[in-house]
Amino acid sequence: GGVPSGVAMSMKQLVSFMSRVQSNDSLRSEIQHCGDDNSCVLKVAAKHGHKFSSASLSRWQRDHH
Repeated sequence: GGVPSGVAMSMKQLVSFMSRVQSNDSLRSEIQHCGDDNSCVLKVAAKHGHKFSSASLSRWQRDHH
């Protein structure tokens, strides 16, 4: 079994984006403006060169709340 590489890749992008958010105030405020709107979060991430799926994002959120 194991996780399909596309999902793993997406998760890796997400994790690196989130660690950037932690250390970057303006990025964090952009994300906070999105609130619960995940498509908004995805747009901000893509703008900064991080591509991941909304499924990865919601899984990440589940694990970190």
